[in-house]
Amino acid sequence: MPELQKTSLKMQVYRILRQKILQQKYVLGEKINIVTLAEELQISNSPIREALMMLEKDGLIVFVPNNGARVISFSEKDFHEIANTLYVMLYGAYRLCVKSGTVDKIISDMSKYLAKQKYYFEQGDLLESVKYALMFDKSIITATNNSYLLSIYRRIEDVFYLMALHDNQRDEVDRKKNIAEHQMILESIQAGKHEDVRKWLDIHYDKHL
Repeated sequence: MPELQKTSLKMQVYRILRQKILQQKYVLGEKINIVTLAEELQISNSPIREALMMLEKDGLIVFVPNNGARVISFSEKDFHEIANTLYVMLYGAYRLCVKSGTVDKIISDMSKYLAKQKYYFEQGDLLESVKYALMFDKSIITATNNSYLLSIYRRIEDVFYLMALHDNQRDEVDRKKNIAEHQMILESIQAGKHEDVRKWLDIHYDKHL
């Protein structure tokens, strides 16, 4: 456990817990014991509670009545709704990029991130492969140059990451399917086939537990 500084304890605890959740040192649904954590960090409970409240706003933590703080878990409904949200955001962002003439940036960024996703998949590095898979998707949002849209995406990006990890951990077939769908999305954008882009984004985000 890293040594804490005297200032901004709340933010330091927040960063530590966020990393532990994203790196799956706390698994989905796991309870976070405030007393144990306070003993490990040698601090009072207050900054830990404040950090957990920040993580709740990020969507990474839920407070269960009479049971304390837990890392989020995904129901079938949650999984489907998150996937639908991604589809709506990305297809809408793609249409904005077509109108504003920034599709070339999407193609450039997607090509780079897909190559990284494939590389880390072949290396067996799931965390890095998923990171670049999400950067592939995010490249559509980034290319809009719409700061408000990007800020909305960033607020829920960590939840998307946990969902993608959960989805990709099931088996290698799903990971290969994810790469193949990314390839088809990119090729459709390169060809300027807008209906095919919509179709492949729809297929890509037709996600279920």
